Amino acid sequence: MIKERLKDLVERAFEQARFDKKMGELTECPEPVVIEQPKLPEHGDFACGIALKLARHARSSPIQIANILAEYINQTPETMNGSITKVEVANPGFINFRLGTTWLTDVIKEIHIRKEDFGRDTVGGDKKVLIEYVSANPTGNLHIGHGRGAVLGSCLSNLFAFAGYKVEQEFYVNDAGAQIASLGNCAFACYQRKLGKDVEYPSDGYPEESLIEYVDQVIEQYGSQFLSLTGDEAAVTVGNATKKIIQEHQEKLLERLGIKFDRWFSESSLHAQNKVDEAMQILTDNNFTYEADGALWLKAKELGDERDRVLKKSTGDYTYLANDAAYHLDKFNRGYDLMINIWGADHHGQVPGLKAVVKALGFDSEKLQVLLTQIVNLNRDGKAVRMSKRRGTVVMLDEVMDEVGVDAVRYFLAESNPNNPINFDLELAKKQKRENPSFYIQYAHARCSSILRKAVEPSIDRESGEERPAPLTAEMFEQFKQEYGSSDSDPNLFLAVFDEDPDKFIHQKNLIMRLQALPEEVRDAAVNWQPGRLSHYAYELANTLQKFYEESQVIIPDNLPVMKARLGLVMATRQVLANALKIIGVSAPDRM
Repeated sequence: MIKERLKDLVERAFEQARFDKKMGELTECPEPVVIEQPKLPEHGDFACGIALKLARHARSSPIQIANILAEYINQTPETMNGSITKVEVANPGFINFRLGTTWLTDVIKEIHIRKEDFGRDTVGGDKKVLIEYVSANPTGNLHIGHGRGAVLGSCLSNLFAFAGYKVEQEFYVNDAGAQIASLGNCAFACYQRKLGKDVEYPSDGYPEESLIEYVDQVIEQYGSQFLSLTGDEAAVTVGNATKKIIQEHQEKLLERLGIKFDRWFSESSLHAQNKVDEAMQILTDNNFTYEADGALWLKAKELGDERDRVLKKSTGDYTYLANDAAYHLDKFNRGYDLMINIWGADHHGQVPGLKAVVKALGFDSEKLQVLLTQIVNLNRDGKAVRMSKRRGTVVMLDEVMDEVGVDAVRYFLAESNPNNPINFDLELAKKQKRENPSFYIQYAHARCSSILRKAVEPSIDRESGEERPAPLTAEMFEQFKQEYGSSDSDPNLFLAVFDEDPDKFIHQKNLIMRLQALPEEVRDAAVNWQPGRLSHYAYELANTLQKFYEESQVIIPDNLPVMKARLGLVMATRQVLANALKIIGVSAPDRM
């Protein structure tokens, strides 16, 4: 918000300078005006380096151009009404700005007016986006690696929706093929063994220990009625019953993690509706298939892949790529502007083949993007963790959620760039201390709520033990809140936030500067597909609030204007924290 105002100020200064023939032969600004926040506070609150870029166009030195622009800026109303207190030119040609209080009070007012919509952006332009993620086989529980993809997909969906996209979320159920046949054989063997029959368990299938809890539920629902079945019918029937229970378990687990899909798309439905055959026909009609060694091949090498790919084996069975072709044909036919698949890094070798098949179907492969997530390493006291002997060496998502809580799981899986492995410290995630960022951010939100409660609650004098009346009545506070959020209210009511003491003023100013940065953080995160940036933003905001709280008294019964203004700032901070936490799917508690 403030950056946009400064950008407009610099652009107007350039136009006036150009009109006065002080920009050489330039008839328009040939470079974009960019406003940045300097890393060092002595360089001002914001800085602009446009003069460095204009030098070669205007055939003048950067310092001379910067001084000309600063001269015009210093003649604007913004430098006279308290919005900007100082405009400085620094080598080699930067224009540095120091803010006063006017624009800062505007920020607080805007947050109160927009509330949960503060920070929303339009960069998405109402584009229709499908994000497909998790998409685990319905053959067992979800592990922590699935959890990373789940959290990334959920956060990215939240972020895109907040940034102006129309988002749909989809889980592709891999409920066809060899793995489902294997599940059926293993589930029926387990079913029989649980009911007292002496049968051998398949040695090359899913571990019996991983299926017992699901087969127990099959027995609970159907009893022994499937014992009379034999052969393929028995495996298919018990396998389908087990698969259904596993999928229901996955759905409930993901809902517990704060994830609800718009659509669970069944792979088997593609075969039931002959969609795979249709996709193969399109590939053949487009002259991108050939037969060799009894198999059907995709001419993937012609389409940028390193080698050709098998679509149909000599046995007559379709490959994963053939099924993916049918699935993505369905996706493209639904008319999305962008489709994002989130896969584990172990699937990276499948990306070129998928891109090739999309091209072969006649679609723009750039409309389909694949995000790969790296592994999650769990640590406890610096040592790698294998949490479950019952389930082998793979760490299950529900076990981690049970130990550290849903909010910690979401925060720690969201904050990291998906291209980097995560070292998830279980002990850190459980700590209720500042060093645990998830807890610290939530505590900041709860602290804001606590301050607001204290404004309308009686207190106990520590020395006398007597009850003190509440600083404000509930009615007065409601009037304050209505005034905060009224479009007709004067933002100058928030001027009382600020102290004359520069040591206190800087922390008051810094807090508002962090608040006003949310819209830019949202836009940058959306453009770069990095929802984890909001995790770091929220942590920085919590830190800035802590420093403000240490220096600035909020509840001051004998100074109503200051108390009113600072309560408004605390409410605005709580709102921005809640907005950021909502994007990463972490709860914003009022008490902790």
